[in-house]
Amino acid sequence: MLAMSTALGAGLLHNAAGEPPPVLSPYAESDTVESEAPLSASPILLLINEHSDNPFGLYLAEILRVEGLACFQVARLSAANESTLDACGIVVLAEGPLSRAQVELMERYVARGGRLVAMRPDAHLAPLFGLERAAGSLVDGYLQVAPDHPVGEGIVAEALQFHGMADHYRLAGAQAVAWLASTRDTLTAFPALTVHRYGEGHAALWAYDLARSVAYTRQGNPAWVNQERDGASFIRASDMFVDWLDLDCLAIPQADEQQRLLANLLSGTGLGREACPLPRLWYFPSDAETMLVATGDAHQNPASAVEDVLRRVEARGGHMSIYYAPPLSSGWRRAARKAKRWVEGLPLVADLVANPVAPPVPAQVADWRGRGHEFTLHPYVDEDLETGWYDHWREFTGLGYGPVSRTVRTHRVLWTGWVETARLQASYGVRLNLDYYHWGPAFCRNTDGCTYGHLTGSGLPMRFIDQRGRVLNVYQQLTQLADEHLLAVAGGPAQLTAEDAVEVSRALLNHSMAGAYSAVVAQFHVDPFASSGAFATEAIRWIEGTLDCAVAHNIPIWSAEEWLRFTEVRHNAVFESVEWRSANQCLEFHLAAEQIPGVVLSLMIPRWCEEKMLHQVEVDGQRVRHRERKVGGVEYGWFPVEAGNRYVAAIYG
Repeated sequence: MLAMSTALGAGLLHNAAGEPPPVLSPYAESDTVESEAPLSASPILLLINEHSDNPFGLYLAEILRVEGLACFQVARLSAANESTLDACGIVVLAEGPLSRAQVELMERYVARGGRLVAMRPDAHLAPLFGLERAAGSLVDGYLQVAPDHPVGEGIVAEALQFHGMADHYRLAGAQAVAWLASTRDTLTAFPALTVHRYGEGHAALWAYDLARSVAYTRQGNPAWVNQERDGASFIRASDMFVDWLDLDCLAIPQADEQQRLLANLLSGTGLGREACPLPRLWYFPSDAETMLVATGDAHQNPASAVEDVLRRVEARGGHMSIYYAPPLSSGWRRAARKAKRWVEGLPLVADLVANPVAPPVPAQVADWRGRGHEFTLHPYVDEDLETGWYDHWREFTGLGYGPVSRTVRTHRVLWTGWVETARLQASYGVRLNLDYYHWGPAFCRNTDGCTYGHLTGSGLPMRFIDQRGRVLNVYQQLTQLADEHLLAVAGGPAQLTAEDAVEVSRALLNHSMAGAYSAVVAQFHVDPFASSGAFATEAIRWIEGTLDCAVAHNIPIWSAEEWLRFTEVRHNAVFESVEWRSANQCLEFHLAAEQIPGVVLSLMIPRWCEEKMLHQVEVDGQRVRHRERKVGGVEYGWFPVEAGNRYVAAIYG
């Protein structure tokens, strides 16, 4: 008996130490940047200039993926020659200087009928774009889409912020798609985006680098890292947006709108009608027009409180992520707590020792996961980022709550560096970060109250990039709705009632369905469900009202884990062997995507090509129904398919 007790104790102590955290590369597998020609034919060729001092060129590949244009390849500019360029439908040129030979190569390519889109290109290319270089530049300004140009159709009429330097040009035959503006209300005489017919082809110029601008818009000002700027205690990612984000633009996903402007240009008629129709992936699963991602931080809350909030989500057909923070303890105390919770989880014992304030036991956690919810780590990093993660990982797994899943929100959403927090999380296997968080005085005015929306300029998941241009293997997803910001009873800066807070939720969801396509992440703290009185009453009204808004519009209510699973499948999906057969007016391609049960992707194919209309779509030889949908300025035939390897034929007539 003594030997058995000793063995059991040794096992508990071993488990109490917790799983050692993984040590993984934080960087994404790099896009293949081919060094040798020839390259295979592709609808889009992204050329990265290896001599550029701008490290963000490869981020254009992330932009193309987010926009669902998964039919591109990446190459170094030095690998480009006439045959490689001619084999591709559209060339996207990242920022950087060009040699005289490279300038002439681009001119010949477009003159022969090529289509070129360049980000803040070498000034020697100005004649190719129908422009004349003017003196000066504009830093961290705005762009305003020209209301009468078809490429800008579907893009918001309001001025949009960009970050970085935009060169000044004057029109010399080109058409302006958008204009630079020094303030939201002050247009300049210089274009931000132009298109031009040159010889038999077309060329489009972006006056600033879209990749750098999107990175800075999403991740904040790198010059302001580790600075307390919003007047609230502790350093958060939101501190990097004080005086960086125009609060009047907060309701607009500014980075997403500019990415959609690029998608309009590549998919529409801005570069001529001769281009092969480009298939695209829709942002959300199946026929969803937006998503509500339900999350809740739990700070040593009892299991009964977690169960209460999960049942309210389940009653509306949804799933939720719980980010749980147990108190840290010594090894022997952790072993004793784990043994106690294991015993309490036994069926015959549970009824005898049921305690409404008891913390979760592993059996309950397993049950929640079995019902489709996520239960994972909520680390405290107040003292030190690395120590906090290590200690909380071992505590969480040591109590039998493991495995730790791949999404996270940090306690108090504390943030280190420009991407240091994300880098550490990626090394622990985290793949979705929710620490960019709408909370605090930075989003409230002294006289006009608070503003709501997208502080990162985006409601879509996109991987982080560091200042050296390395893409991290973790997605940034903004948390737009937080009870601790909205509710007066929670001390929120907005000082709203639950009913008024629900109206904020409703407005954000409606805005997304109306064209600001976003996944809306909500923070429903578990803590109020462990209390009573006004705190609990308001929290219940807030969560139920927000969930009911989603149900009323058939908006999926997913956990962050489910959203990540879909995001990864969509991100990694590729359109292969894309071919336009002009003789029989047919677009053919293969969709290569990981096949995961329940994951449904929606495909979009331009409705018009060579003045013929899409009238039939076949998937794996079977005719499928498609419906018409306009995204941005492009009309599409739109249809869902189960993720996997699919052959698609789209017939025009």
